[in-house]
Amino acid sequence: MFEAINDSLPGTPGECVAMLEELESLKAHLAARQARLTARLDDLQADASDRSVGAQVALARHESPHRGARLRAMACTLVDDLPHVLAALDDGLINEHRAEILATEADHVHSALRPAFDTALGDLLATGTPLGDRALRLAAQRIAIRLDDHAAARRRERAHRNRHLTYQRREDGTAQITAIISDVQAAAVMQSLHQRATQLKAQPDEDRTHAQIIADLFVARLTGQITATHTPIALNIVISAEALLGDGSDADEPAEVVPMYGGAGGPIPASVARNLLACAPEMGTRVRRLFADTDQLVAMESTSRTFDGLLRQFITLRDRTCRTPWCNAPIRHHDHITPDHAGGPTSTLNGQGLCAACNQLKEEPGWHHKVLHHYDLDPHDVEITSPAGQTTHSRAPDPPGLLPPEPTWVLESPGHWVLTA
Repeated sequence: MFEAINDSLPGTPGECVAMLEELESLKAHLAARQARLTARLDDLQADASDRSVGAQVALARHESPHRGARLRAMACTLVDDLPHVLAALDDGLINEHRAEILATEADHVHSALRPAFDTALGDLLATGTPLGDRALRLAAQRIAIRLDDHAAARRRERAHRNRHLTYQRREDGTAQITAIISDVQAAAVMQSLHQRATQLKAQPDEDRTHAQIIADLFVARLTGQITATHTPIALNIVISAEALLGDGSDADEPAEVVPMYGGAGGPIPASVARNLLACAPEMGTRVRRLFADTDQLVAMESTSRTFDGLLRQFITLRDRTCRTPWCNAPIRHHDHITPDHAGGPTSTLNGQGLCAACNQLKEEPGWHHKVLHHYDLDPHDVEITSPAGQTTHSRAPDPPGLLPPEPTWVLESPGHWVLTA
């Protein structure tokens, strides 16, 4: 089927649009099929935790464990509580993302009221009204409020108790700080920032945009400074020796920043990394550098049961983010791959960085991690096996300046060769 689709591309714009629409309907039908399969997997593993089943879904769909948990929850809600919504997905009236929106809203509806909620949603979707993501979510919320006003009020109270801040490094040298606070407080914050920004913008020598002034005010009010350049920070930079010295063919090899307070790191130009290193004393910044051969230069073994000091820092810098495939969450735990109680040493070879959820998942029944045999200069490689028998590899990222390995054929079992990189 897929070869026929690829080999017979349409010849007119109208045919292209028609085929796009047909494929979108097919994607929705397949998403409904995946939902039913996921709910079936959940039924077959009734003794397993929701987290364990979700992680297996994540591996099968090449998603993060967090995303896998959401897909499992959505599937069970659609199959058990929202048959009309599942039918709409099967018929191509909505896509998987919008089905997930409706399943998420159903989580806030009492189980006894979900049949009425599902029926109302089915009637809404059957009209064929073209609703975008936000309009569909608001329509579902209106239905839920009409069914149970008190539940909607309790939802707001729970959300307020869960107020928090998150930090995420972006790919362009900026970062995003997100505050989850009450809508009333958010309105007050934004009004205050906009009013002050309007006053500053009216000054004759002000050349910043209104948006830039608001961003600068945000920093100034949180740190007591205009640009927060004098706040001591801890900065981890992973950089090759050639890039650090600006010498040789690898002088422009990108470095990587590993954030200290959550969020994923990412590459930065070598010139920017050298500038950060040069200005560090004036900024009061502590900079740590990791070279491609650090593991060979420093004895990273410990008699302690916990990963501390340089050993802990090395694993953080080597792994960058959680080692579970497709997770990419910040490292929170430094884990013994072979547990300490099973004789696993506290070493770079037996250590890996995991987020809190993945470290807890590793202790679930049926999950197994083991270090694969490799030569001293090979990247750190861990094999993960799920309760359903899925296997996947977790390979530490290459240090900057290290050439990727050449693909080789490996005899995995008699008569079965696998191409590895």
